[in-house]
Amino acid sequence: MANYLKTKAIVLGYRDLAEHDRLYTLYTEAKGKMEVRVRGARKILSKLQPPLASIAVVRVLIYEGRSRPLLIGIETSERLPQIAHALWRRQVAARFIRLVDLSTKPEIHDPELFMLLRDALLMMERIEANQANALRDAFILQLLIHSGYRPELDICVNCRADAPTAFSAAHGGAICRTCAARVDPASMPISAADLDALRAHATVPLAVVSILPAADLGAITQALLRYRLETPLWFPVVN
Repeated sequence: MANYLKTKAIVLGYRDLAEHDRLYTLYTEAKGKMEVRVRGARKILSKLQPPLASIAVVRVLIYEGRSRPLLIGIETSERLPQIAHALWRRQVAARFIRLVDLSTKPEIHDPELFMLLRDALLMMERIEANQANALRDAFILQLLIHSGYRPELDICVNCRADAPTAFSAAHGGAICRTCAARVDPASMPISAADLDALRAHATVPLAVVSILPAADLGAITQALLRYRLETPLWFPVVN
């Protein structure tokens, strides 16, 4: 017996199928990541394709029969016009979406991750350019923590000593001077203020990202991405 699924979703990507169809990867509130077929999506007059083509939160109706799920209805739930109109917003938002795609597997129900991505996109819609890096770092840290990769920020990740002075992405956290020289010469020096900033970015709701302390954490958060996801992902520099 056929089932119909109604849920909010964010488009992660697509690939062409047959002559006129496409397979869209959605991150849904109800079922996590899933791939759905959209018949006629490549036709110019397709009524389903326009909402799928923009960065937005959508409501979808999916027919789940015996074969691949079929998208039969869609409407935009939350429009994000500022992202569409500004290149720097689109670039950062697209990387948030790509990160979720890289870090998730299909059909794992995770409404908290859906809300994290939704909140990041909503904030990308309204923040000023000088707040984009703080949002980037907060999203990366919170995504990694949610995925089980919580960095150690209080003591040396190697010997458990207090007052770490460097950060080792390879070892997953802060590290003391002795261990940095011995086990990871490529570790990055880090101040107590930057450790405090990392803790704040890892825990604050994305909706209040504007109150985060000013800090240049990009090298640390993107190094963590390279080691944990094993895929380099370039983020644009936004000033």
